[in-house]
Amino acid sequence: MIQNKIPARENWIDLAKFVSIFLVVLFHTNPHLDGYVFDFLQVLRMPAFFLIAGLLFHIDKWTRFSDFFKHRFKRLIIPYFWFYLIFYALWLLVGRNMVGESELAISPLVPAKEFILGRPSIVLGPYWFITCLFSMQIVFYFLKKYLKSSVLIIIISIIGYLALVALHLTDLPWCIDKALQYMPFYAYANILRAHMPTTWPKRRLIVLLLSIITVVILFVNHQIVSSAYWHHILYIIAGFCVMPIYIDGCKYVCNKLEVTNLSRWIRYVGDNNIITLALQNYIIGFIKIVGIATLGVNLLTTNHYTLNVLIALATISISMGVSFLINRYAPFIIGKPTCLFDRKTKED
Repeated sequence: MIQNKIPARENWIDLAKFVSIFLVVLFHTNPHLDGYVFDFLQVLRMPAFFLIAGLLFHIDKWTRFSDFFKHRFKRLIIPYFWFYLIFYALWLLVGRNMVGESELAISPLVPAKEFILGRPSIVLGPYWFITCLFSMQIVFYFLKKYLKSSVLIIIISIIGYLALVALHLTDLPWCIDKALQYMPFYAYANILRAHMPTTWPKRRLIVLLLSIITVVILFVNHQIVSSAYWHHILYIIAGFCVMPIYIDGCKYVCNKLEVTNLSRWIRYVGDNNIITLALQNYIIGFIKIVGIATLGVNLLTTNHYTLNVLIALATISISMGVSFLINRYAPFIIGKPTCLFDRKTKED
């Protein structure tokens, strides 16, 4: 994520990152929750990711676009390249045969084309978020530099996305369509960072009001609205209502809990969510295979949602083990310098 002029590490941001990646992983453990609980989590799931990235963006840090581009390229595109290369090789050598006829029918050139277009699906589906975030941040940099107003950027991105919907322009290279869809949340984060008070004298009343508005929007969107345009608009408005609740909730929890080993684990998860995004589907698939082999049960088709939560936590925990190995022995995969490079830099 982009760095910001935050004087000290804020624990609530680590918690927000953890909750976001947990919801993403939980979403990939079927079956999903039904009804308004699922709708609420959907409003929170992906918008929260972009909100956190937007909270940590500060254009004053980047006087030159070239510096900003290099930083984002190193943090996003280098992991995209390495993880795609690794899993593409595994898909060619092992994965296609394991899945069977449906995967064998896919030309090896299709995933390569998806990689070039920045719209991964077959090999590394969750990484659409990475290319989307990269495109969004590049566009947002120029909009923020020349327009200044985050409100105006929100309006432009909503109009741009609805125009794409009207023209039936989807699956654009490097997820530009999705970048416009989620950019309102990124821009909204700038507004929250600038205007959100450190204390909420009337917090309970504000949270209650926003919660009621969110429930009403979800009900209207689910039961009454049939227009695709209004679905998107109401989704954005609901996300705007949820975000202050989300931030305040994370702050409240962090204020109540003392710093423990658990909080350090949460921070580590947040710092390595780009690795979890890459590994999650494969770890979940591994858990499915192990469950069938040992228990004779597909753990992902039960209706026990508690089991889904446990599988999501297990997936994150396993990915943290891999994250430790990558950070220690192959940090170049995630755009970090090797230890040897660090020592040489210090000596110079």
